[in-house]
Amino acid sequence: MLRLPVVVTVLVASAVLAYLAAGEIGAHRKLASLEPLAAKGNYEITLGFAPERFHQLLLQDKGRLVGVKGSTVFMKDVDPHALASIARNYWVESIARWSGP
Repeated sequence: MLRLPVVVTVLVASAVLAYLAAGEIGAHRKLASLEPLAAKGNYEITLGFAPERFHQLLLQDKGRLVGVKGSTVFMKDVDPHALASIARNYWVESIARWSGP
C-alpha cells in the first residue's frame, strides 16, 4: 500500500528535476554567444509571443524595461545573475546584446 505513494513521489520529483535541468541547459545555450557577460548590460530579449503584463512585470524586477516591440523586450542595466534567471524561462527564445536607443 505504501508502494504507490513512493512511486508517485519519485515520478513527480524526477519531472521537477528534469524541468529545472532543461531550464539550466536552455539558459546556457541562450547565453553562450554573450560570454563574457558585463557587470551590467543592455539586452534585447525575444519571447515566443508578445509579452503580457505578467512578463513585463517579471522582467522589470530584473532590470530597467525600456520598451517593447512585437515579441522583443529591450532592457537596460541587467546584471548577469538576473540575465541567467531570465534565460531559464521556457518562453524566452533568444537574448542578444543591445546598444540602446
